[in-house]
Amino acid sequence: MHNIQAFVFYIKKKPQEYNCHRDRDTKYIYKMEEKQIHEEQSVNNLPKKRRKPPEPGVIYLSKIPALMNVKTIRDIFSQYGEIGKIFLQPNEKAPNTKRGRLFTEGWVEFLQKKIAKQVAASLNNTLIGGKKSSRWHDEIWNIKYLHRFKWAHLNERLAYEKAVHKQRLRTEIAQVKRVANFHIQNAERSQKQKAIEDRKRRQGKEPVEEEGAGDYEITQRDTEEETVAKKRKLDSVEETGKPGKRKKEGLNKKSFFARTSLIKSIFSGGTDDKE
Repeated sequence: MHNIQAFVFYIKKKPQEYNCHRDRDTKYIYKMEEKQIHEEQSVNNLPKKRRKPPEPGVIYLSKIPALMNVKTIRDIFSQYGEIGKIFLQPNEKAPNTKRGRLFTEGWVEFLQKKIAKQVAASLNNTLIGGKKSSRWHDEIWNIKYLHRFKWAHLNERLAYEKAVHKQRLRTEIAQVKRVANFHIQNAERSQKQKAIEDRKRRQGKEPVEEEGAGDYEITQRDTEEETVAKKRKLDSVEETGKPGKRKKEGLNKKSFFARTSLIKSIFSGGTDDKE
């Protein structure tokens, strides 16, 4: 109470000093408000952290039920999340029917990786379900989430398989052309040979058969027993032929010495023998 009275007395006594203090306080409050507004504006002007776009996830379907197409798969899996791309591998061996095309395997891309993982974990080895009248009611899903797999990897794989298929077709076509050219050449050669024979018959000449014409002789490789028997025969022939060679060598030596003695006697006049 005393403090209030003293304050009122101070205001009445010195009103100018009180007004100066009041002005200072208002200026201080105004500056503080300005500073707060400036800080809020600077905070608002700061660049916000950009959120990363959600990474897509891909699931793999190892089996596609018969007569199921891209539209039905999109309708089924779009219940769980947004779907990006779908690819189904057509079955080239099976013929296309009027009801639809048959597929062997497929890939489905979800725009969120988290949803793709959940779908693969929850639907794997479960019945497709739906209406009992549908043909896929009792079929089972075989689904797997492909870790760190992107759609570009699938495009690369498909391009590689396409290139391999083209190369295989080229080699097969080249082989067929070689066989066809071989048969054509043989046919032309036989026609020419027949024409030559007909012309010689008209002229009254008998056609001469070329050497080597006719059936080809095919030699079979000798067995080990046959090769061993041949070696034994060769060894036996060599052994039997050795004494004959020695006899011939002895005769040749005797004839050589006889010739030399005859020549000496002719040129010496027989003096050497007398001495």
